[in-house]
Amino acid sequence: MTLASWKQVETEASRIAGTELRTLANRADIAPFIWAAPHLEVDVAKQPIDAAAMAAMQAVAAERGLEAKIADLFAARIVNASENRPALHWALRGGGKGIPAIDAMNREAAKAAAFADLARKGGLGFPLKTILHIGIGGSDLGPRLMWDALRDYNSAGPEIRFAANVDPEDFAEATTHIDPATTLVLVVSKSFKTPETASNAQLAREWLVKHLGEAQANNHLAAVSSAPDKAKAWGAAEDRIFPMDEAVGGRYSVWSSVGLSLQIALGADVWNRLLAGAAVMDEHFRTAPLSANTPARLAMIDVFLHTALGIPNRTVLAYAHRLRKLPDFLQQLEMESNGKSAADDAAGLVGRTAPMVWGSVGTLGQHSFHQLLHQGMRESAIEFVASRDAGAGDTARGRALLANAFAQAEGLLAGRSAAEAESQLAAQGKTGPAAKEQARHMHMPGNRGSTTVLLDTTAPESIGALIALYEHRTFAAGILWGINPFDQWGVERGKVLAEELDNALAGADPGKRDPSTLRLVSRAKR
Repeated sequence: MTLASWKQVETEASRIAGTELRTLANRADIAPFIWAAPHLEVDVAKQPIDAAAMAAMQAVAAERGLEAKIADLFAARIVNASENRPALHWALRGGGKGIPAIDAMNREAAKAAAFADLARKGGLGFPLKTILHIGIGGSDLGPRLMWDALRDYNSAGPEIRFAANVDPEDFAEATTHIDPATTLVLVVSKSFKTPETASNAQLAREWLVKHLGEAQANNHLAAVSSAPDKAKAWGAAEDRIFPMDEAVGGRYSVWSSVGLSLQIALGADVWNRLLAGAAVMDEHFRTAPLSANTPARLAMIDVFLHTALGIPNRTVLAYAHRLRKLPDFLQQLEMESNGKSAADDAAGLVGRTAPMVWGSVGTLGQHSFHQLLHQGMRESAIEFVASRDAGAGDTARGRALLANAFAQAEGLLAGRSAAEAESQLAAQGKTGPAAKEQARHMHMPGNRGSTTVLLDTTAPESIGALIALYEHRTFAAGILWGINPFDQWGVERGKVLAEELDNALAGADPGKRDPSTLRLVSRAKR
């Protein structure tokens, strides 16, 4: 690694590591650590960073040419070097007009919007009450997250059910208590041969044929794919097949026809509000200087925490039931994007790249793994995501939800000494050696940092802005680490091996493999 600016980052990290976080977080002025962005604000005042650490990360951003890379992204230049492609997910939110590739994408988006409007108005030839959305990975996680977040806005549209797993139990569960005669099956698959999706697509067609007959079944099929011939062979009519652009990676694709089920179920108004919220975050990321650019500064903190300080995990805690799928979505977005070891920059990697991302919805985690966060011996960077309108109109319960989120962040930082625990026990009338022993077990070390992302509301605009924030943060972090955040060769390798082993399980020669895999294939065949 030849990045000159990284040496100062290591110096600042060594200094920060030797400073008690409680002391650092007791800042005379926290304003520089409260970062505004469209529809939300980010509070990093409890994190182990200060002005000097951020200045060192700004120098890394300058040496990596992050501002120029952001300009390349929004000019539709090549930013995915290993596949020689631009990354155009942002253009699906209305940007980039006049660029030929984007104009073509917009024409396809208009076709999808027209179909969504037709379907929503009952123009498919049958009453539409359910959409069975079949996909996996980026063709599933984004739509699931958005549906959970915005389903309350579905006043007149159909329900969405999802099937992703190759396990047929998933398909069976997705089709429980729905009527094939009122269901549109929408398969989302770039290649139309991903094993899980192909299996569920076949099950769906068989399900429709069984209940409706061959002639009627095809009228209930639609597809989003870059393989129209395969979609037609499955049974979808040509005017019900919508392309996926190669310049939009799956994990960034919910804004495209991948979100067609959402467009139908939520309607054009809600869908356009979602896009508009993302678009204003795009504008912030594109135009704000790095010193005031919230996605870029969050990326700087990610690299500082997970590489310079060596924190291996990030725990995402969504204190909003509507955002319960956010940790799942971010696992793919961040670990598929930045879980790399091949440098994409001549200066090489600065160190270990993406953290392991995991989490749950508040307050459920408080009654399970939060024990480890407070008293365990494994370190994680914590991220709370909450909304000022928590509670969906129930003021008291919304207040309780926010209080729990803020209390967890405060408790992680402050901890509790054995002496404090002993005082609390004494107030309850418990004293003596037994109380002292109990207090020892009640000790919490504290000094555990966290970020709080606070949305203005959970309206479509805020949800759009939040997801765009995470997309741009992921891109910027990849640039700072020195990797390409838009390819996924590890995922592709797994698909190839799974196909080979599926053939082996069906009776083909397994070929030359390790002894354990050969034994497992043999055992499964018996």
